[in-house]
Amino acid sequence: MFVWASLHCPDNFAYMITKYNFFFQKTLKMNTHIHKLLAISCCMFFSILLTGQTVPTGVVALKNVETGEYLTTAAASTQPVGMSASEEEPNTHWTLVQSGDFYNIDSESSTGGTGIIRATGANFSAGAYAVVSTLKDSPATDTDKTWTIYYNDTTDTYRFESRTAGRYLYLNADGTVTHSTAPATDNRSVWEAIPIEDANAWSIAPDEDTNPDLSCPDSGEFQNDNTRVVDIPNSVNVGTADDRSCYADYSESFVYDQTWGVYNITDGSNHWDGTSLQPRIERSLPRSQETGIGSYARFTGTVRILEVGDTAGTGNDGSYFMQTKGKHTGGGGPNDPAICLYLAMPVYGDDGNGNLVQVSFDIVREQINFRGGSGAAGRDIVFLRNVKKDELVEIELEVGFREDPDNPDLKIHYSDAVIGGEVFNWNIPEPERGRESGIRYGAYRVKGGRAQMRWANTTYERVEVVDNSDPPPNIDALALRNVETGEFLTAASGSAQPVTMSAAAEAPNTLWTLVETGSYFNIDSESTTGGTGILRAPGDNGPGGSFVVVSTLKAPPATDSDKTWTIHYDEPSDTYRFESRTTGRYLYHNADGTVTHSQAPDTDNRSVWEAIPASVLSSVESDVEENAEYFLYPNPVRQNDYLTLESESKAGYQIFNLQGMLLKSGTDKTIQMDLAKGVYFLKEKNSATVQRFVVY
Repeated sequence: MFVWASLHCPDNFAYMITKYNFFFQKTLKMNTHIHKLLAISCCMFFSILLTGQTVPTGVVALKNVETGEYLTTAAASTQPVGMSASEEEPNTHWTLVQSGDFYNIDSESSTGGTGIIRATGANFSAGAYAVVSTLKDSPATDTDKTWTIYYNDTTDTYRFESRTAGRYLYLNADGTVTHSTAPATDNRSVWEAIPIEDANAWSIAPDEDTNPDLSCPDSGEFQNDNTRVVDIPNSVNVGTADDRSCYADYSESFVYDQTWGVYNITDGSNHWDGTSLQPRIERSLPRSQETGIGSYARFTGTVRILEVGDTAGTGNDGSYFMQTKGKHTGGGGPNDPAICLYLAMPVYGDDGNGNLVQVSFDIVREQINFRGGSGAAGRDIVFLRNVKKDELVEIELEVGFREDPDNPDLKIHYSDAVIGGEVFNWNIPEPERGRESGIRYGAYRVKGGRAQMRWANTTYERVEVVDNSDPPPNIDALALRNVETGEFLTAASGSAQPVTMSAAAEAPNTLWTLVETGSYFNIDSESTTGGTGILRAPGDNGPGGSFVVVSTLKAPPATDSDKTWTIHYDEPSDTYRFESRTTGRYLYHNADGTVTHSQAPDTDNRSVWEAIPASVLSSVESDVEENAEYFLYPNPVRQNDYLTLESESKAGYQIFNLQGMLLKSGTDKTIQMDLAKGVYFLKEKNSATVQRFVVY
């Protein structure tokens, strides 16, 4: 290939040599090398034939010859660029983009000054002739954002003149970067262009799975139907294995002078929970179950990401490699949700043979907007940084409680991460509702293709500090009220006796706790007499009749298949259905008053239950129509709309969540519902008047 080109004659002709060579690459997917050999005669222009010489540039770091430091983009637009000791971070990476007879010097950073650099004038506020970052994309023809580039073939170095101003990109002795007049012998105006391994530097990792068949083996060797705790003896990775994939089991490899845990999953390989849920091979770590300031769970490790889920560029691309977990006080979503997930999203480039492959990964944080938040409405996606395929990335992840610096009476529940040396801290919403802090890691979620994660050097520690502040209300004890009948589930008077229903939830035998046991839950009675244990869902020959639910004396946690339940939560209505394990039968209040586990659609309200914390039962039962003149509209109320009060009272109002925690108060007659979706209670101050309402 050959090109005809011309170049402006520089002020210092003695510096120039007759040969110039530039390599320009406009996108990650282009592999065409454009070579320019330019000859210049002082005070005139002429063209020559380009030869086949090659100089490696593309994505480069610009290293000052005098100091050995690297040009670094600013943290924001119009801010002065700086210098760094290392070229490892993306903010030290640049591309040279042709714009007519000149070039833009374009940052490869994904944050801060993400555009081309500008050469300012004598009166710029940050200093005379300062070089600053911009947000402007290349190519651009602006006179203050275009540069003439001079290459010294003998020393393999460059000088960058601000267009034709006679001023060169210059690192001053005080560390500032300007464009200044300088002779070619002044090495502060001379730069090396260090090639950076960009997206085209693609290769197969030594322990990468390249099998084109992504299905589970016909032999069934990895289909573990009796347990999810599938591991190898003395595994190098800390934590308890949770294997829900029939594509592969956890294994280990030895590469890069250390042992790595291997986590490979494929789309549709979850045989344990069914194909509707995402496959995973993760490790869970014991949770810090105290909420006092100073409690935390901390995980460290080294991760290599080789491949993530691929759904042809949809929002379902990517796979999780770690997450923070933690139960909350109930209401507003699942009881044990993911609080913050760290997701690797694929970035594609050319493998050198014209094929698109995953060459790097954008790491994003998927964080809840409110306790129990899930889906697009319940979580936000925040970009953190990019990592290369097979890059050794040091990880620290800590979740815990610390003092609120703005109010010593309050605390912060946080999920802080350090990824490849960059710190990404985040405060979890509604900290007072957090009950514990946990961490999982491995490989989770693949809705297309395959995910491959490698973990080494894993460590874990936790600290538990008791919260000695005022004790929270008793939120573990719940009354289960049937949506159709309004009656409350009631423990039987003895073991193997059928449970019953009550009109009110006053006695201990109407209170229950939900105790986790593996993937399921026990429904445990708070009764002190009679059936004091967990509920049993017998078969068609049960002691109380066909599929009649009975009390037991057995304490939780218990894994018995007829005493464990799957809990299904419906966020819009804040209601639950309780399935007897995976039988397709749900806790059901029959028209004849009996309670069974029966097949029923989710539209049948006899299979739908409200879980009401014991701490707010008195408020629920005082919710009577004779007090309704204080409230009527609208109820339910749309999130961020306004609730209108009709009372003439000037005492004001209070709004509580299901745990009895005060969220809002005031004297206004119109109240903006800037609350998470869920169920709340509105109370007139200095009165027993209470109304239940829903934000949707």
